[in-house]
Amino acid sequence: MKEITRRLYTKPVMLGMAFLMGMALLVGLWVATGNSSAAPTGFPILAGNDEFETPANGETFHDFGGSPIPANFFGAGSQAFNQLVALEGVPLSGGSDVDTIIQRHQTVSAPGGSTQLTMTGLSLKSINPITVTYAGGGTESWNAQVSLSQFKASTGTMKVNSSTMDSTLKVWPRFTFTRIPDGLTKVFDTGSGSGPSAAATSAAVKVNDGAAEISPGDIVPAPQPCKIAVIDDVEPRVNSAVSAAAADSSCPPVTLSCVNSPWFPCGFGGICFPPLTEAERWARHNPWPKGTRQAGIAD
Repeated sequence: MKEITRRLYTKPVMLGMAFLMGMALLVGLWVATGNSSAAPTGFPILAGNDEFETPANGETFHDFGGSPIPANFFGAGSQAFNQLVALEGVPLSGGSDVDTIIQRHQTVSAPGGSTQLTMTGLSLKSINPITVTYAGGGTESWNAQVSLSQFKASTGTMKVNSSTMDSTLKVWPRFTFTRIPDGLTKVFDTGSGSGPSAAATSAAVKVNDGAAEISPGDIVPAPQPCKIAVIDDVEPRVNSAVSAAAADSSCPPVTLSCVNSPWFPCGFGGICFPPLTEAERWARHNPWPKGTRQAGIAD
């Protein structure tokens, strides 16, 4: 009888303890799950460089329709150039296909934080030669290259949210046009200010209607004043430093913006992006992550 009584007493106690332990486990699991889902992942995002490759897929271009190259730029009698030029990347250095580098200056510690940006590298070229038409009906073929202004920094901001980011970059491009087949070169640096600036060259530079004309073999072309018409700038998000720089230039920058672009953490304190689209009315840049060309998926 005593053994039966002991068992009848012990069994409910053990079941009660098991029930309490199970409830505690469920509560602990709920708390842990709730905390893990609420806590942002990938933060902090450390300051650093983002490197990209630009494929020849037709998604990157500069449209001179909004800011035509003036008549007589390419030579006496050349008509204003107002065509869209499709672009692709040219590696900035050997051993890599990277053609675009953007530096993030500040560490972002939590969602909603921001960092200043500077585009420190850009190397693009026309997929196909452009055609310049002259008043008499003749035409010439020119290759185009795009790099960064030697006179003004291309800067902007990035706001990093939990899983997306918004960014704006004010870019002052430098256009280098090379005539086919003789190699005559014209340079147009949109950040060159209101007057010509000297640059080292192995021969005298002939200035022709705002263009620097260089014979093949000259070392460095001398940029001349920008005469391109104002590009409609519909992007209001810009910091005061960029506004001041734009006001001092004789050319407006190209405004490239991303809105709600996804990102994901990679490496220690790193940030990675799928292919981006940075765009304004007259230009678009479609950079892909570093390594996509070697993987054969970019072009």
